[in-house]
Amino acid sequence: MTQTDGTTTASPSDAPPSAGLTMMSKSFTNKRVTIVLDESNFLMWKQQVLLAVRSLRLEKLLTGELKPPPATVTAANGSSAENEAYEVFVAQDSALASWLLSTISSHLLSEFVGADTAAEIWATVLQYFSSRSTTTVMSLHYKLRSVNKGDSSMRMFVSQVKEICNALAACGSPIFDLEKIATILNGLPLEYQPFVAVITSSQQPFTLDAAISVLFDAET
Repeated sequence: MTQTDGTTTASPSDAPPSAGLTMMSKSFTNKRVTIVLDESNFLMWKQQVLLAVRSLRLEKLLTGELKPPPATVTAANGSSAENEAYEVFVAQDSALASWLLSTISSHLLSEFVGADTAAEIWATVLQYFSSRSTTTVMSLHYKLRSVNKGDSSMRMFVSQVKEICNALAACGSPIFDLEKIATILNGLPLEYQPFVAVITSSQQPFTLDAAISVLFDAET
């Protein structure tokens, strides 16, 4: 960086903050998430992605807060030259964008056509799942209220309730254990009423595991 007659002139060797990304791009491609994003696991996927990105101090690149430097700079003699810092920024952003896409289920990738930067991909993910969240949560809550044991085994019925509750938790609408117990008990046929009475009238509240254990024993 030089100063001439009170004006500042950049040179290709100047290193703005974004140039610090150079040392991160190689190691970033080694980051792995254990979840491939689909309609059922957004929050868990988001958590893993943010932890991976933050570990390399790239969150501002992901959110778009970090802006690219100029593509060219003007040297002291007035000539224009490519800005190496810009090239570094684009390379790192492309690496992050490519990595993000690799963590998304193939059937969702058509939603990201035209999203060429990490920030655009991230914004598309947030918008897509924000618009789906309310409808999905309502549907799952309705499913939870209508589930019943029927002819299923107790293990299968309990597993079904847990699956719905896990899906709600993944959507940011967790179900407390007390409500899980109530859901299970409400879905039982009449022959289980003596066991329901034991669980609901106990002076010492049953834990979820304890209530399930009683019902498993009742079936056998």
